[in-house]
Amino acid sequence: MSIRPIFPVALMIFVFFLALLITLTIVYRNPIRLKDKILATVRIGLIYVLTLCIGLRPVIVDEEYEFSTKNLDVLFVVDTTLSMWAEDYNGQNMRMDGVIDDAEYIINELAGSNFALVTFDDKANVLSPFTQDFHYIENLLSTLYSPDSETATGSDLSLPYKDIESLLLSSSRKENRKTIVFYFSDGEITNGSELASYEDLAQYVDDGAVFGYGTESGGKMKDGSWGYIYDYETHQDAVSRIDEENLKLVAEDLGISYYNVNDGNSAIKGGIELIKQSSKTIVEKGLGAEVFKDIYYYFAIILALVLVWELVVIVRKGRL
Repeated sequence: MSIRPIFPVALMIFVFFLALLITLTIVYRNPIRLKDKILATVRIGLIYVLTLCIGLRPVIVDEEYEFSTKNLDVLFVVDTTLSMWAEDYNGQNMRMDGVIDDAEYIINELAGSNFALVTFDDKANVLSPFTQDFHYIENLLSTLYSPDSETATGSDLSLPYKDIESLLLSSSRKENRKTIVFYFSDGEITNGSELASYEDLAQYVDDGAVFGYGTESGGKMKDGSWGYIYDYETHQDAVSRIDEENLKLVAEDLGISYYNVNDGNSAIKGGIELIKQSSKTIVEKGLGAEVFKDIYYYFAIILALVLVWELVVIVRKGRL
């Protein structure tokens, strides 16, 4: 701990002792009981000591100043197939609601990073290359909509491979960058395709996660505003179910973690914190990057309480 006085220390100490001497003289010349003189001395002495402490401005010195280098490229890959509008997220909400909430949480936590957005349904789309305009990414997420059930051709987790590869290669060419990938999906593959391996892309990925949405019992999908998508084979409303095996394979290939976040994002907060810490730099001691953290307000709080105490005493004595 150190001090950063607002006035010269010698001057403040002189004024402190002068005020204390004058106060003691007045108190002990006052024709009151000894007990009252002692209590008055304690109260007023505390006020003077706390005022002096505030004037000395005590600070905690942090010589290992930690600052964000904002060296992250964060790629969002979002499954926007029909099944992502199934109503089994955290109760009976749409899975896409969870995706948007989780993506916005990550944007807020990793503010200052570059963000990119790739979506895929019948085809993959790069909605935004890497940009620091996170409001633009948030606006894009808020405008995602369910594809037309009449033209949808099924889910395929391999569709965004080429776009992911292109953006990862772009990020890898930058110096001192870390590339983070967040893959949002329910894992369903319904067009008969085999899941392509993402293993070759792992060399470009520093961290991230695959997030799974949906339940094993499944959820129905709205078809416009009038009803649910109908399955003509079962003659019932179509039901989409999470396929965690596919999601775990994608995570394993990319060398990142898999999380089932269908009940909320509490499971991913620790991982996000680790990513935040990895994007910071420590400046060693002695490089003139000290940070001074004020703690005088602790004394100000105590001073306020003592002043209230003094006011109460004055009122009770009938001097006000």
